[in-house]
Amino acid sequence: MARGLPGVILSLFVVTGCVSQPASRGTAEVRLQLGLHYLARHHYQAAQRNLLRAEQAAPRDYRVPLALARLWQMQGNHAETRRYYQRALALAPSNGYVANNYGAFLCALGQYDEAHQQFNRAISAQEAGARSDGLELSGYCYLKSGRFSAARQRLLAALQADRDKGTSLLKEAERHYEKRELAATQLLLQVFDHALPATAESLWLKIRFAAQQSHAADVTRYGDQLARSFPQSIQYQRYLANEY
Repeated sequence: MARGLPGVILSLFVVTGCVSQPASRGTAEVRLQLGLHYLARHHYQAAQRNLLRAEQAAPRDYRVPLALARLWQMQGNHAETRRYYQRALALAPSNGYVANNYGAFLCALGQYDEAHQQFNRAISAQEAGARSDGLELSGYCYLKSGRFSAARQRLLAALQADRDKGTSLLKEAERHYEKRELAATQLLLQVFDHALPATAESLWLKIRFAAQQSHAADVTRYGDQLARSFPQSIQYQRYLANEY
């Protein structure tokens, strides 16, 4: 499976919410849900068998090719993944969740212009969740391609649209920190600071980042802030133990 964007992509795979062309009751819906059940457990053959039967029963339901795209993406078959995403997009051209998933796939392949076309489609979609997800994913995609200014702009807009995205942003900052991608880590922390109040998690990552950069004064400054604001946190206990 192509990688490059955070695990948030999977959370965008919405198949049981608003459906523009619902599957007929009976076989198609049962097979779709069974296919998703097996897909979540990485039982690919069983997932494919059920999803193909769902496709036969409901050839106009965009959820089925979207599920099949995820199936092939998880197995690293890019040609089949692209084919099924394009099929889902043809069936539901205004669906932001389809566009976001397809865009994330394209970005992971390094096809950035095509990816942003899909993210922009999602940002203009009717689904509020898809719009904020599109802002977030396009920000991460800009970051991946080294366009830091554009990444900052999109991620700030995503946090403005949905403050809960701060949690996934910190996780992404942690991922970049672990890979020693320090410029990206710093940008994500700056975006978080600009949009949201400090948390124990954000301060702890700042402490570790400052320590890695040998900025002792910043380590102390963030440690003092951690002590004042979150004295009972596990992060403060780790700071006291010099576990950074």
